Amino acid sequence: MRRTLIALLAACSLTAVADDNWKPFPLDQSAYDYSGDKLRQAWPQLTRGFGDYPFPDADWVVSMASRHPQALERTVAAGTGFTGKPEEAEVYAQKLQEVWRLMFRGDFAQAKEQGLALGVGGQIPALFAQVIYAMFLVPEQAEKHRLLEEVIAYTDEAGELVQADTVAQFGRVYAKARLGEELSVPVVLKRGYTSQIPDELEALLAKQPQQPFALALYGGYEAGVIRKVGKLVGKMTYGVSADNMEKYFSRSFQARDDLPIGHYEYANALTYVYGDDQHDKVVEHLERAVAITPINAMEALEVAHAQKMLAQYQQKLAKH
Repeated sequence: MRRTLIALLAACSLTAVADDNWKPFPLDQSAYDYSGDKLRQAWPQLTRGFGDYPFPDADWVVSMASRHPQALERTVAAGTGFTGKPEEAEVYAQKLQEVWRLMFRGDFAQAKEQGLALGVGGQIPALFAQVIYAMFLVPEQAEKHRLLEEVIAYTDEAGELVQADTVAQFGRVYAKARLGEELSVPVVLKRGYTSQIPDELEALLAKQPQQPFALALYGGYEAGVIRKVGKLVGKMTYGVSADNMEKYFSRSFQARDDLPIGHYEYANALTYVYGDDQHDKVVEHLERAVAITPINAMEALEVAHAQKMLAQYQQKLAKH
């Protein structure tokens, strides 16, 4: 589960600088080759967590440019080589597809660098890569927070234009939700995350009621609030409940049950809300997560994370 990751646009004042000190992807990448037509063929499965997300071909580029003139203006100003002419769309689309390939392969630093250089469309996979990198490959909490806050800053600068893309919307709220889990309650309240997160998820689900990622994130958000403030205060002050948590995850699994992050997020949520009372179900969903064969780098990191969670949870149970 932005998230990321992941703004549609960044302001011209935010410089497209590569993070060349990022660590390389630590796992085998050989299975994540989506060169040539492989990307289009695998696209529905690669993006299944986002629901029906369009393939970024030349037609998509032309459509977005015509529907969002402000986005086109920023793309031109960024010197991407695309000025809105249909004959330029194919070249731009090929460059954009390459950024998505880099992201799915786990070449996150390159995806960010090349994506930001493309402006508008490229910033979607670029910041998606940043969210994934921050969540799974950054050991220092302060650096992880900085990277997630940078993603939010890009979307702040984008303003209403971020609403033009559901991945951008998700990346924004995913980053906030992950920060909300780790920051103190006073800081979360000061930033307004307790109202922003549900409002932004509601807006996203109004467009895509069955988006698996958004539904699982909503369930995880409800569980996270309960963990921090308890069931009573959570319900009275923030309107969250165990029942709501269960409903969101149920809807997510009905939409897709083959996403590793959905299963381990549910396992986390169960422990947040019920402690060890649902240990059988926790183990069941962690085992389901690790049984999924990943088809991209993000899912590989998610499966590895679920494996670590399962081992730790089993060790904990063995001590009791």
